[in-house]
Amino acid sequence: MFDVRSFEGSPQELSDFVVSTWKSSYEGRMPVPLWSADYFRWQLRLDEPNSDRRLVAAYRGDQLAGTVLYVPMSFEMGGERIEAAQASWLSVDPQFRGKGVARVLHDGSQEALRRDGLAFQLGYGFFGSKASRGVKFWKKMEGTSTNFTRSVGFWARVLDPHRAAAWNVNRWEGRASAAFAPLLGPPRRRDVPGMTIRSTTSDDLPKLVELADLATKGCDLRLIWNQDRLGRQIGLGRYGECLVAEVNSEVRGAIAFHVLPVLGRTTELVGIIDLIFVSELNTVQRRELLNSVLLRLRDAGVVVALKLRSGDYPAGMFLHRGWFWKPADSHVLITWAQAALSIPPLRRLHVLWR
Repeated sequence: MFDVRSFEGSPQELSDFVVSTWKSSYEGRMPVPLWSADYFRWQLRLDEPNSDRRLVAAYRGDQLAGTVLYVPMSFEMGGERIEAAQASWLSVDPQFRGKGVARVLHDGSQEALRRDGLAFQLGYGFFGSKASRGVKFWKKMEGTSTNFTRSVGFWARVLDPHRAAAWNVNRWEGRASAAFAPLLGPPRRRDVPGMTIRSTTSDDLPKLVELADLATKGCDLRLIWNQDRLGRQIGLGRYGECLVAEVNSEVRGAIAFHVLPVLGRTTELVGIIDLIFVSELNTVQRRELLNSVLLRLRDAGVVVALKLRSGDYPAGMFLHRGWFWKPADSHVLITWAQAALSIPPLRRLHVLWR
């Protein structure tokens, strides 16, 4: 029998457990993000009161068998505001696989969500590799607690073709990176009259919340940001980073991103573009803000930048030299903890990829 309770270790011990279980399943077969203790402190907001309750863990006695983690978020779906969560990092120790731990964690997380008054958890089922275990589990939940709403993929921009080729577990993509290296070229930044690009500060937050609402109001499912949650997400000097574009001394756009070590055939840094709020910028201004982010990532040693292809950015923004359209590889999953609501067609999503 397994006992479900809050994870009892430190953020470093959480990182060690999650990463080791993912490496045991996927190393050499698909990319493995190497989530650090600082990453979990940032993304799960572990400085908030009672945040340990979001770290759902299964134990056999004192032995940790598995975890699933979530963070409360505010969503809007079909015009209705819903308090829910983004969840991920379902991890089961290899010695306990096949013993029902994932189902125990699923049931425990639903109970935790209900306790916190959260309607559902949003996550992903990765089907881009036959090695993936998660999607097989979630298929068992389909039609009961879990809805498979749509599939998503990524836009990708290779920033160091030769290192990316050596790193990529997908041999075909690796060869393509090397073959197209002469055509990719580095991102370039041009000066735009009247526009300044800089790192964000806390003084920008009221304007960024306004820009977030303007940029995502057409989405069928979207995160709703306030100053506290957005400030945490964009880093403000801690984990994560955000560049803003000032036009005639007024903040008119922003792109937030973070850097994540990922184990492939080698370990390299990958840039994840999280938030794009550029509806108040013109086409040229958007491109130069995006190129500024790419240059910042390249200077940090990133080999490839990724943006979830979910429709929360202007059409055509990534239709430029160097960007590649990657086929869909993940299902967007909504798992209800309370009474399920009707889900409208989700053509455009503003969510985080985790």
